[in-house]
Amino acid sequence: MKKLRRQIRLALSREKLKLLFLLGVIAFIPLSWSTISPSMGQRPDIDLVRQRPDIDLVRQRPDIDLVRQRPDIDLVRQRPSSIYSSAINTHLFNWKNVNTQGMGYVTGMAIAPSSPYDVYIRTDIGGAYRFDNRNNQWLPLMDKLDSNFSGGGIGVESIAVDPQNRDRVYAAVNRNNSSFQDTDGKRKYKYSGEVMVSDNRGASWQPTGLGAKNVFLGPNQAYRSDTGERLAVDPNQSQIMYFASRRNGLWKKEGFIGWTQVSSGLPNPSKLPQYKRPDGSDNPDIPGFTFVVFDKNSGNANSRTQIIYVGIHGRGVWSSANGGQSWRNIAGGKDPLRGVVASDGTLYVSFGNWENRTGAVRKYKNAKWTNITPDGTGKVYSAVTVQVDQPDTVMAVSDKSVYRSTNGGKTWNQQTMYMGAYDANYPQDPINYSAPPYYQSYSGTGASVVVIDPSNPKLAWWTNGWGVARTDNVTVAQPTYKWLMKNLEELDTNMVRVPPKPKAEGGADLLSAVQDMIGFRYVDRHQVPREKINPANIPVNPYYKWANPDWRVYPQPFPHVAGATGMDYSYKNPDYAAFVGFHQWQGFWPIYGMTKDNGRTWRAFESIPTEMLWKSDKSAQEKVVPAGGQIAMSPTNPQNMVWAPTWGTWPHYTIDGGKTWRLAFNLDHPPQPVPYDSKNNDHIHYKALPKSWANTISPWLSTYILAADRQDPQGKTFYYYNNRNFYSSTDGGANWKKGASNILPKWLIRPSIVPNPTKMGDVWMSFARNPEDVDGNKLYRSTNGGKTFDTISTVDSCEYITFGKGSSNTNPYIYIFGRVGGATKDTMYKSEDMGKTWRQISDPNVLQFPGITHLEGDMRSLNLVYVSLTGRGIMVGE
Repeated sequence: MKKLRRQIRLALSREKLKLLFLLGVIAFIPLSWSTISPSMGQRPDIDLVRQRPDIDLVRQRPDIDLVRQRPDIDLVRQRPSSIYSSAINTHLFNWKNVNTQGMGYVTGMAIAPSSPYDVYIRTDIGGAYRFDNRNNQWLPLMDKLDSNFSGGGIGVESIAVDPQNRDRVYAAVNRNNSSFQDTDGKRKYKYSGEVMVSDNRGASWQPTGLGAKNVFLGPNQAYRSDTGERLAVDPNQSQIMYFASRRNGLWKKEGFIGWTQVSSGLPNPSKLPQYKRPDGSDNPDIPGFTFVVFDKNSGNANSRTQIIYVGIHGRGVWSSANGGQSWRNIAGGKDPLRGVVASDGTLYVSFGNWENRTGAVRKYKNAKWTNITPDGTGKVYSAVTVQVDQPDTVMAVSDKSVYRSTNGGKTWNQQTMYMGAYDANYPQDPINYSAPPYYQSYSGTGASVVVIDPSNPKLAWWTNGWGVARTDNVTVAQPTYKWLMKNLEELDTNMVRVPPKPKAEGGADLLSAVQDMIGFRYVDRHQVPREKINPANIPVNPYYKWANPDWRVYPQPFPHVAGATGMDYSYKNPDYAAFVGFHQWQGFWPIYGMTKDNGRTWRAFESIPTEMLWKSDKSAQEKVVPAGGQIAMSPTNPQNMVWAPTWGTWPHYTIDGGKTWRLAFNLDHPPQPVPYDSKNNDHIHYKALPKSWANTISPWLSTYILAADRQDPQGKTFYYYNNRNFYSSTDGGANWKKGASNILPKWLIRPSIVPNPTKMGDVWMSFARNPEDVDGNKLYRSTNGGKTFDTISTVDSCEYITFGKGSSNTNPYIYIFGRVGGATKDTMYKSEDMGKTWRQISDPNVLQFPGITHLEGDMRSLNLVYVSLTGRGIMVGE
């Protein structure tokens, strides 16, 4: 799966994307397809379902549409309330997160060594946070960086605090360090690793210059939650800093001198195990150089630290005794992950290798290694920590186990982490009463780090793929860990929907379609939802029957990680909605469902589209099923839906709520191919509604190429875009006619069709720029159902558009994220006159909505709009 997800990253130029399409990046999903096999991922049975960091199944779509702005500016410090506002003008909205809490990997932690002992965390796609002790909440520190800054959500590979300056913090991220003119005429960014520095506790950031060295960073790659910290500042000489990279070795910066690569006896990074894949291509998942730590005792205020340790996965631990001038291998173990030096100079190291599931914990003292592995070598130990003033008090973690020793690892106390709320699938598991109510039994698995707080040895912090927890007394036999999740929003959101059922009649504030958790129904956007979307009656993937032999259908709550890629509702019947998606642990198996009660309960369609398609080698036909994609629902007849899958079948429609599905046809189809190949699936479908290029890249990428007209009184009008042509259907999706052709932007991975919900045939389209594109695209409008389109002259560029309640039933407000009036930064705007004039409603110097994927307005309430983000949850402006 990682290979498939990495193919999305090739979407950095039109030519590469076209190549993916021509090569047929998985044109369909056959039931017998080899990737729907146990070897593709881990066992999904709950006792084993750990979000493995070596198999990146549950996080960021690395497609990521994005907005542009060079961030080398001093940024306004974020308000502790985490509500983004500004005094620029009175029209600005207040912005904050919808309350979901968590749902993303917290991959590392750094705590300042002096008062106020600030706690910083890094995430794989959601930026960095600092803990606000006074308000017991997390403060996001990178929302002022735009989406083009990192090519989507902002992943942090490492984080470090200056031991001599408590206000100075460093973060290693990918960044748009340069731009160039591509052969297609577009200006495009080049991304590479950069170490950013903040001298005000994360309020503003500046680059340190590593970006010029073209160093590879992989904050969302394998081992992201097991390694670190890769960044380290000399505790005696703050001007000296090191960075241990995955593929480019060890780097050093000293004072005003730029970054330089360190060798002096260290292994050549290109010779490390797994530096290349078997096919000879670069392997971005290599752990490489995994940590740097200093022995503070070997230096003083007048001299640099002499003893430094570096972990190199596949080559053991290396040491310098002369301040980094030369290095030698001190062995210890083949695959070091994290290291920490105790106050007496003892080095503790955790080891692990996900390929063969081995690991250990060892310590190095007086030039001798001692094996102190707490619980056998058949597991990966993701982290180790030591008490600041007690070198024999050490802790380690492995998956759902936490270990603590007070005698230097001679003996250990083991604790199994039960961090979920009540889980009906596993009612015997203990309940953690601090957990949000939708947290399931396996939310205690997949530990990333454990850290003993330097301010109080009784406090211990713990992180995993759900969030952050802490115990206030780690010294007792079975400590109680409580989630600390307020304002920690790392949900990976595909889209938000707001069915216009009045709140007074029980309508939800919003519904969401997300990665990992399928989605949520929010009764109140300020309250954590009680449960995620749990569709009933989804058939078990037959190729994973071995994992759960007693299941015919997946139980409720849905027991595994899965994503909803598309969602729609019936505008005139807002109790009805439907979603489509895919199982993230079991071979892209289709996940789908319909609600008849405004999202309270969901049930699978009675059937799904299937086709007999030819295998790639044309040796035989096989049954294929759909995965992911988009769905649209009639505004008057919820039984009428159109499903355009990402992989699997061609687009289909249903008029009976999913009991049966039929192939959608193109009335303006091209002539039969000559020569005609009866075993070519494209040739066979030349009369069918063609697949949409952007929609077929990967299920991890949601692209909004399908929509229903909200005001067709018969409810039979649908719209569709396939990269070249705009199509419309007036018979419920059965037959489609070509409209505007070759006039809309092409080769963009996130086009959005957004019909005006108050007027039939009024269709707007936005085209978010690709991750690497410097320049944005115009906003388009059709007043004749897509036959022709014109640009909106008052908008310079538009990433996303949506409608919300306006001054009357025929005059909705329009919201866009883009640029108006010569603006140089993407900003949220509102129009009260159908795009003639615009008012700015966000301050781009304060909030840039990194990783934005979708906009949705509320047609029931004035001045209310939602923003879907990659790795930063859902934001609401009001």
